[in-house]
Amino acid sequence: MDLIFQNETLVRQNRQPNYGVPVYLPGVLIMTDVNSIFNQSGGSATKKRRLDDLSNLVKRYKSDLEDEPSSEGPSVVHDDFKRSGTLTDLQPDEPLEDDEGGRFFGGGLTEEQREFLDYVEKYEDRVEDEKYDAGWVRRQITKLNRLIQRNAQLRAKFYDKPQKFLESEEVLDTAVKSLSVLTEHSKLYPSFVENDGPKIFGDLFAHENSDIVVDAVQVFEELTDEDTKAEDVDMKFLLNGAIDAGLLDALITNLGRLDNSKGVRGSEEKQADEDENEEPERAGVFQILNVIENFSAFQDTADILFIDNTTKRRVGDTGLLPWLLQRVLVKEKPVSQNMQYAAEVLSIILQKSRISRAHFCQQEYTNKELGELSGVDVLLRILAGYRHIDPPVEEPEETEMFENVFDSLAIVVQDPVGKEKLLEYEGIDLLLLFVKNGGKHGKARAVKVLDYALSSGSSSQLATDFVNNDGLPVTFKLFMSSRFADAKNHRSVAREKNSTSHISLDAVLGIIASLFRNLPDSSPQKVKLLARFVEKNFAKLDRLLLFRDFTVERIDRVDIIIDGERATFMKTKPNRNEDIEDWEAELEAREAEWYIQRLEDGLFRLQLIDTIIAWLVAEDDEGDLGIKDNIVKKLAETKVTLDGVKNTLEGYRQDIVPKTPITEKGDVDGATEEEVEQRQEATDLAEMLAVLIEFL
Repeated sequence: MDLIFQNETLVRQNRQPNYGVPVYLPGVLIMTDVNSIFNQSGGSATKKRRLDDLSNLVKRYKSDLEDEPSSEGPSVVHDDFKRSGTLTDLQPDEPLEDDEGGRFFGGGLTEEQREFLDYVEKYEDRVEDEKYDAGWVRRQITKLNRLIQRNAQLRAKFYDKPQKFLESEEVLDTAVKSLSVLTEHSKLYPSFVENDGPKIFGDLFAHENSDIVVDAVQVFEELTDEDTKAEDVDMKFLLNGAIDAGLLDALITNLGRLDNSKGVRGSEEKQADEDENEEPERAGVFQILNVIENFSAFQDTADILFIDNTTKRRVGDTGLLPWLLQRVLVKEKPVSQNMQYAAEVLSIILQKSRISRAHFCQQEYTNKELGELSGVDVLLRILAGYRHIDPPVEEPEETEMFENVFDSLAIVVQDPVGKEKLLEYEGIDLLLLFVKNGGKHGKARAVKVLDYALSSGSSSQLATDFVNNDGLPVTFKLFMSSRFADAKNHRSVAREKNSTSHISLDAVLGIIASLFRNLPDSSPQKVKLLARFVEKNFAKLDRLLLFRDFTVERIDRVDIIIDGERATFMKTKPNRNEDIEDWEAELEAREAEWYIQRLEDGLFRLQLIDTIIAWLVAEDDEGDLGIKDNIVKKLAETKVTLDGVKNTLEGYRQDIVPKTPITEKGDVDGATEEEVEQRQEATDLAEMLAVLIEFL
């Protein structure tokens, strides 16, 4: 897609979810006497656990020795050596000599400490000499496979005597953790897949000891985490290999396995669980969700998280979406980390995958208490509980979950099927209730969702429903409110997108512009919209033109800064022809950055304002309403004519026209279905602007 083919995508980004929720990391208790040896202490899930490095321990140990103060100097033998039976022949002040020519560097070391230091130094040498290649990967997988088989044999033979296979599980658990070193050698991921590494993880995910399962999940999460800095080709190879080996199925199965008994907690249980730090299900579920988030990093793997459309495996629902929906529907006070993270992962997948969005909207699932539900219905039911009040400030998990649900709704309503479901479940009515009576966070987010829902040419029915549900009084009350009275200093889109409690003026303007575009001509709803700009002696028209004046002033200030930066850069143009190409590439990149800066600092707002002005002029082309005459008069007061509006819209039109034309068949070589639809939407918008320009 072209960088600037759709301005709205560049400047109306939702707040991205904030990742990295801390969670405790014990295992799952199936056999207490066996698994208790694997349970781990609480910690933060955002800090990736790595295999303990003995060489680091040695370095710290040496550092401690070197930093230890000594009043006698490095050559003096301490009392420990004077009392040692092996040193009785030495005089108190006689220096010790060693094999390296009389340099004594081990002051204060006992024989036991010497032996330990010798051992770990040998370990350091061995680690440094370790060669990580395809052979090493093959040996590790062979070793793990042998340990898994040995443990399975002992479990089968001594099923009623856990102490007989305890040691084999300790060894297996240690071997599993040792695979985390592979994160530092991501180039070996293809070799890992080719040697059936994912199959080994499949066996580990199915292990009876759920502590081993949790450890295996955590190691696999580390392997697939973006912090590994793996090349995309290597990471995709690993993820696709994992899918082919059935790891996604195994992970989803473990979600049910680890969460059935204690994954859903009531308020009475939570405090006890927190005090004990012994809730294995929370750790396992959180780590699995973390892995699923890693799967969503690429388009092809994100597309099969909800529905499998590959030929290698079955076709149908993977089971992940029902689990996520059921999880976020649970009523928890306070909201747990896993509930919040489930809502976050849901929003991430929906944002990444159009296939998942369609499945989310169309598929219905049975809830024991609520019956048949679709994804949009679930989101609206959750939000309905906050239509009068925001989540408590002292409950960060609940606030984060609330924002994630709003994010998911904002994402799906941009697709036609999401708009249909929003209309079907009376979502417009609920969002207007938020704007009327909600808390400041809910009000601001509801306005953004309404803007997204109405912002395409396929939103005609939603626009009509919006007006029929008294959306116009609500919208124009915001439009005329004191919060926007000083639009000259009102925060820009760049700042608004990082705020969750401030209503965006651009979102309000976007709603009005979308209503003009989507309401049928001469319909009662369109007449009501026009009447808003006529009533009270054109007060709303005056406010619109005031917004325009302030916005133009701000753009002019930004342009002065950009012109200075451009002039400075132009002076760096090289004289040598061989350097021109790199310089021109840098200039092109800077021009794109300057354009985005202008959008964020007022250009996008000016485009919305001038689009509304053009619609008003077009609707009052005969001058019967007096709107056109008032616009011309007010613009003249600031020495502006309709040509200024025309120039803005012409630039807007040129920016959004796709640079690659759509063929007669409606497709573009190499473009996805979603990209084709976006290009078509941009083409339709450009054609609409061309018509409006004619009226100017």
